[in-house]
Amino acid sequence: MRVAVIDMGSNSIRLLLGEYTAKKVVSLDKRLITTRLGRGVAKNGRLDEASMHDTISALEFFKKIAKDNKCDKILAFATSAVREAVNGKDFIHIIREKIGIDVEIISGEKEGVLSFKGARAGLGIKGSALVVDIGGGSTEFCVGDDEGFESFSIPAGAVRLTQKYLHSDPPIDEEIQTAQSAVNELMENFVQRRASMLKDGFFTAVGVGGTITSLAAMIQKLTVYDPAKVHGFSMKQEDVKTVFESLCRMTTEERKKIPGISPQRADIITAGVIILRQIMQKLDISVIKASESDLMEGYIIENVSDM
Repeated sequence: MRVAVIDMGSNSIRLLLGEYTAKKVVSLDKRLITTRLGRGVAKNGRLDEASMHDTISALEFFKKIAKDNKCDKILAFATSAVREAVNGKDFIHIIREKIGIDVEIISGEKEGVLSFKGARAGLGIKGSALVVDIGGGSTEFCVGDDEGFESFSIPAGAVRLTQKYLHSDPPIDEEIQTAQSAVNELMENFVQRRASMLKDGFFTAVGVGGTITSLAAMIQKLTVYDPAKVHGFSMKQEDVKTVFESLCRMTTEERKKIPGISPQRADIITAGVIILRQIMQKLDISVIKASESDLMEGYIIENVSDM
């Protein structure tokens, strides 16, 4: 079955065209359009008119691509920006009426579960795993194995953290330290529970989302983004620290010139790396694998398997 799935995130709208067979998703094409849905939510709790307009345009474009590729089904879901916005449900109604796409608003915990399923399937991971999904508005953790798993979400994402704490360009030390402290505080409940959740003390750590994949490309100095080189790439804690220290000294314009970073992500990548660095430090993760397969693949696996 050929399926299209659309992820309405806080930073970007993404499209995956995939073939689903034998409980596996084979990616045929992926697209991304930056719309910054989370921009207004971080400021005043509402989706702003500009980001909603851009999102509608992106959805219309993605629907056309899905139809042109003869997809049997179009699935769509929205994450933290829409679920937190006071006008989020109204926006979903507008999308249904104007474009004819039903969008499911999913919880942070479900985000984590979908990322867990998508990443483990995409990397072929067996045994215990911790999957971390750093988004624009939130970060999800899901830990478990073939027998069961548990998900946890915190309201810390690359867009949210940038708008709330990193006001200077480049950010000053006080802003960086405040952002780090905020992430640590939000993680505390998960950190306290991790001992019992990570049963045998050995697990594979996996990261998904634009921060993770961009960082994997940066560390490898990929002048042209190559999903095959990013997927499964292992990043050491010291590599993340080196990139973090470099990014903190750069302006947004300087970051745009770094191989591996898309210009649309240059203003929020520092905040994303701050989140990852604090996660690796607090959870004592020495190596984390990047995965191109994430919650979009997980959404297909969960929603198409029973059809």
